[in-house]
Amino acid sequence: MNRSIGLGAIACAIAVLVLAWSAAATDAQMYFSSDKDGQDRVTLVQEGSEVWIVVVDNDQNIDCDVRDKMWPWALVNDQKTGALGGVDGLEETGPDTGVFVSMQPIQIGTRESFAAATPWLHTHVVDQIIDGEFDEFGWGHYYYLGDRRGWFVGSATERPKFSLGWGYELAPHPPSDWAVDPPDDDDYFMMGRLENMDTLVGAYIDPNDTQDVAIAMMKIIDVEATISWDREIYEDANGAATITVVDSDENLNCNEVEFIPVFIIVNPGSWNPQDLEGLSPTNFCMLLRTGGVDPANGTANAAHTHADVYDDPIRWYNIYNSQNDDHLYYIQYNPRLFATAHIDGIAPVLFYAQETGTDTGVFQLNLNRLDEDLGFEELFVRDVLVAYYLDPNDFDDFKLATAYIEERQHSITSFTDANRADKDLYWIGRDPVYVQVIDSNANVDPCCPEQVVVHLCDPHGEDDSEWIILDE
Repeated sequence: MNRSIGLGAIACAIAVLVLAWSAAATDAQMYFSSDKDGQDRVTLVQEGSEVWIVVVDNDQNIDCDVRDKMWPWALVNDQKTGALGGVDGLEETGPDTGVFVSMQPIQIGTRESFAAATPWLHTHVVDQIIDGEFDEFGWGHYYYLGDRRGWFVGSATERPKFSLGWGYELAPHPPSDWAVDPPDDDDYFMMGRLENMDTLVGAYIDPNDTQDVAIAMMKIIDVEATISWDREIYEDANGAATITVVDSDENLNCNEVEFIPVFIIVNPGSWNPQDLEGLSPTNFCMLLRTGGVDPANGTANAAHTHADVYDDPIRWYNIYNSQNDDHLYYIQYNPRLFATAHIDGIAPVLFYAQETGTDTGVFQLNLNRLDEDLGFEELFVRDVLVAYYLDPNDFDDFKLATAYIEERQHSITSFTDANRADKDLYWIGRDPVYVQVIDSNANVDPCCPEQVVVHLCDPHGEDDSEWIILDE
């Protein structure tokens, strides 16, 4: 009898040891959730939304009567841009659940303004601002120049720029607070981004067992934008016009009205560059490559002043902010062909469309008078107004829309398949690309086949451009 009791005690002790060993050897799990209770798992997320890190780890369920807390190594990384961030701590969803949720959410991208009085002068950042302080992400978008890695930064005295190395101090407050709490001149704010279609990787390490590692992944979805004028043909250039952009990707803050950049060029490509080197932009791709012209400096000649051309390509970190004093981008039209307000043909091409309300993702640019707002004394019959929208955080999302003054009698250019059917989606390496132009005015000689020239540009490919010749 006593032996049975002894054997039973030993068996119970072994069982307890086995259970204890099993508990100590449990593997943690990690996933992302769209709610703070960790109930709704997500693997696809939209830019601007918030997610919580969830860790299931019974090893950290130390006290079954209270909600345990822990401060582990739990980070989220964008492998493409290098953006890296984490959370301060995780708290158990309830006593004895073993499920821990981050105490604060991670926002998938946001904006910061470098001028508090002008909230549209934004750039994308990865760090969320809470109570005027940086929150989760300590690193932004890095870029390799040769074998040296650099970062994108901005300061109270300098516009956003690319900086090699780590030779700067981080500002104690975000740029939107600099007007009331300015940093030192040598304090910088690190910019970065989480780009559409990127995969975010989360990692968790058990504080008590470095071999217990859990990972999770989610992908940032991509929504294509649209842009449109409120009319196709305007009776004259004295009237008002509205451009509407719909882009839910840029609705980064559901509590604020936000702004996006829109570019407008009149008759793009219809005049020659106005500088001697042939670099002055005449179309959108040249504008992206150079950053436009300096409206305040140039070289005078007998005809007019040739505005200096910048060598500062438009990228995600400076698309809202040029290096001009008013932050706008400019191009130089030929003053002999265009009736610009500026005597030398210089006119702004960057405008800011305002969100129609908080959390709408619909942005409108209202022009009170077409000619004056675009920098012209007069626009002529059949002038073409081209509005361009390039998603500030996703340069493969590019759209344009055209409008006309008084009447439309223009050629039609389109991409097609081999049978001349319109086509707007091609597979790389598989589908041949055909370009078709319909223009009766180019048919000058009815007896002989003629040729036209077409300009092709890839804004996402760092303004890669080429010219092709089409035979009739």
